[in-house]
Amino acid sequence: MLKIAAPSRTVQAVLLMICASATISVLWALLRWGAETMHPIYMVFWRSLFGAIVLLPLFLKSGGAGLRTRRLPLHFLRSTCSLVAMVGIFYSIAHVPLAQGMAVNYSAPLFATLGAAILLGETLHRRRIVAVLIGFLGMLVVVRPGFADIHIGILAALMGAVAMAGSLLCVKKLSATEPTQVIILYGNTLCLPISLLLALNYWQPMTWHDAGVMAIIGVVSSTAQWFLAKALSMADAGAVLPMDFMRLVFVTIIGIALFGETPDVFTLVGAGLILVSTVYIARREAAGRAAARNEPAKPAPEPAE
Repeated sequence: MLKIAAPSRTVQAVLLMICASATISVLWALLRWGAETMHPIYMVFWRSLFGAIVLLPLFLKSGGAGLRTRRLPLHFLRSTCSLVAMVGIFYSIAHVPLAQGMAVNYSAPLFATLGAAILLGETLHRRRIVAVLIGFLGMLVVVRPGFADIHIGILAALMGAVAMAGSLLCVKKLSATEPTQVIILYGNTLCLPISLLLALNYWQPMTWHDAGVMAIIGVVSSTAQWFLAKALSMADAGAVLPMDFMRLVFVTIIGIALFGETPDVFTLVGAGLILVSTVYIARREAAGRAAARNEPAKPAPEPAE
C-alpha cells in the first residue's frame, strides 16, 4: 500500500502562513463591514475589551503571577504603541481601498529595522541598508506623494505602521527579561482605559448586529494570531514570510468581490518591493541568530555581510 509521507515542518509552516494571510484578509473585510455602522475608534475600544476578556482566563490561571514585572513603563509604552497602531489601521481600513492600506501596512518591519538601528544601536550593514531603501521606495510607489492626493486614510495607515514598529521594538526589549504571557497581558490591557476615553467621543448604543460583528472580529483576530505564531514557531521567518504576500492577493480578491475595489499597478508593484525587502531583512536576522548559536540557518543563509 502506497504511503504518503507527512509534509515537513517547513511545508506545514508555509501552509499555516497561508492560513494566517487568509484569516487576516477576512479580518480586514470584517473591519470594513463594521465601519459601515461604527466609528473605527469605537471599534478599537471594543476590540481591546474583547481581547482583555479573552486573556482573563490566562490571568486567573496564573493566580496573579502573570502581572509581576519590573518594567511597567516599557509595558505601557508597548501598549500605547499597539493602541495607536490599531487606531491607524482601523481608520485606514474604513477610508482607503483594502489593498492599498495593506500595502502600506507591510512597511512596519522596515520602520522597526530603522528604529532598532537608531534607538537600540543595532548595526545596519550595507546590504540591509539597501533592503530598507528598496522597501521605502516601494512605500513611495504606493503613496506617490506629489503625484496623487494623499488621503487621510493613507496617513493613518502610515501612523499605524510606525506605531506597530514601535510595538515590535518594545517586545524585542521586553522579551529579554519578561515571560511571553506578561508581555501579552500588559500589552492588551494597560491602554484599555485610554481607548475607552477616546471611544466616548464616538459612543453609540451597541446593537445586536454590532455586537455580533465585534464578537466575530475577536474570534477571527485570535485565530489569525494563532496561525501566525504557529507558523513562525515551526520555521524561520525567511522561509514563511514570502507567503505573507498572499495577504495582498486575498484582500484584493475580497476588495473586488465585496466592495468593488480594483487596486492599481502602483499598489501591487509597491507592495512587492516592500515585501521583498522585509523578507530579505528577516532572512539576514535568521542567519545572524543561527550564527550566534553556531548553528546552520534555515534556509541556508547568503554569504555573510
